[in-house]
Amino acid sequence: MLTASEKRKSLRHDFAIKVAIKYLAGPSEDPIHEGFLANKSSSGLCLFTLKPHDIGEEIVFKKNIYIPFQRTKVRWIEEMNKKWYAVGLICISRDFTN
Repeated sequence: MLTASEKRKSLRHDFAIKVAIKYLAGPSEDPIHEGFLANKSSSGLCLFTLKPHDIGEEIVFKKNIYIPFQRTKVRWIEEMNKKWYAVGLICISRDFTN
């Protein structure tokens, strides 16, 4: 049986330190949220955040040296503890020209 790592389409790159980022998520009175980039791959990333996002929700990043794409969608979410969530995101656009 394959492990979760062996089933992945793209290799993950973990960060030795967590990278703080700001992002926009859905319609909100305060559209700018903060999180920490846990790991990334060529097709997505894992974000640690205080906000419990919804599966399918679109998250938009400003141009950033750590994130190779602009628009993502939430694929999965896991409550880490009563305060933090791990959010799995998949790339839907790499266009930073907008």
